[in-house]
Amino acid sequence: MKDKPIITLRHMQDVINLFDTIKPEATLAAICYESTRYIRWSEFDDMQVYQLDFEPYLSISEHCNMRFFTLHQSQLRVYLAHLNDAGHAPRWEARPITLSQLQDIELMTHLMQDHAYQLGLRINLDLNYPI
Repeated sequence: MKDKPIITLRHMQDVINLFDTIKPEATLAAICYESTRYIRWSEFDDMQVYQLDFEPYLSISEHCNMRFFTLHQSQLRVYLAHLNDAGHAPRWEARPITLSQLQDIELMTHLMQDHAYQLGLRINLDLNYPI
């Protein structure tokens, strides 16, 4: 595992700046933003992790019994990502998100409930795009 520090974002403008780094050609089909897929450990490990340390994400993490709300950034885009190790071999799951999805508090709360259980329910095994 690489020793990359978690970067704390304290303002929505920091998040907007993060999404502004996504190149237009990295945009995926709409179905990809509605589904989660399995990724390799190395892809998960290569991502930069961000902690959102401001409202409403502090409240979402508290409501969902999480230590903090995180975003994962690959070379191409931003994801909600999760290590699922519930009674089977570990599986690394990732769902690309848009800024508008991130700002949908009801959606983010729903997806992060039970430590991303909802993300795992939306696995699409047919998705195959570069992370």
